[in-house]
Amino acid sequence: MTVLGDSIKRIFSSDRIRKIAVVCGLALMVLILLSSFFGGKSDSKPKYETDSIDCTELEKKLEEKLKALILQIDGVGKVSVMVTVDRTEYVVYEKNNKADANDSEYSQETEVVLAGNSKEPLTVGKIMPVVRSAAIVCEGAGDPVIRERVANIAAKALDIGISRVYVAY
Repeated sequence: MTVLGDSIKRIFSSDRIRKIAVVCGLALMVLILLSSFFGGKSDSKPKYETDSIDCTELEKKLEEKLKALILQIDGVGKVSVMVTVDRTEYVVYEKNNKADANDSEYSQETEVVLAGNSKEPLTVGKIMPVVRSAAIVCEGAGDPVIRERVANIAAKALDIGISRVYVAY
């Protein structure tokens, strides 16, 4: 260790090298300070995803896909589909619950956990929309076999019970 210490002392014994080291250090600190002001502009948008799917958009997409699927069934003619969705998707945030129990009173406090040094909430996950029901009007549904096939394929495709699917002709 003394060899390294002696060599460092020898290098910095010159006034010129000491001045250069001090100027370089000051320049580095000024650059770091300036980068905090001018570097990497942050958008006003948060970094976590908040773009939720609108119910009507989701319903239309599901209706189009289901219509294309039903049209592939043998014996089905024109098709009209209506799908209803229970709610929009929403983001679930991490929460910190604090409870305090004294002799005569009980208090509970809930706060949203922030991610790192930012002021953005820590996301746990998303709750996706749930399909409530489907109504289908199609040519050929007068035949009970075709009506059952249409209802079954809609129930399976939308992952809902068959009691939530209504097929008419």
